[in-house]
Amino acid sequence: MSKTVNDYIAGLSGTSADVAKALHGAILAAGGTKESVKWGHPIYEAGGPVCLIKAAKDYVTLGFWRGADMLDLDPRLAKGGGKGDMAFIKVKALGEVDQAQVARLVAKGIALNAEKGDPFKS
Repeated sequence: MSKTVNDYIAGLSGTSADVAKALHGAILAAGGTKESVKWGHPIYEAGGPVCLIKAAKDYVTLGFWRGADMLDLDPRLAKGGGKGDMAFIKVKALGEVDQAQVARLVAKGIALNAEKGDPFKS
């Protein structure tokens, strides 16, 4: 039986669980993506991977595959180590989840995939 995003969130506790649930809801509310669990955490796809949620003990990472092209949309976005175009936001509290901002970032990620193609293939 494959793990669902809801199973992933249900396995979390404390603030990480609350933040992950809020981010998941905001991503779904933005529309346009399909969710699954890959590489051990939730992935949201539209024309290829758009974003991910990955919980740690004291924060939840919201990562965008084409985040390097989105740095001007949110000052919290930081490029990850290594090569690639990913950028991440570390969300440490429920109050840091802005549904409208998540929707803008997701929409931009979807648009970039539509323009540039699947990040895994380009």
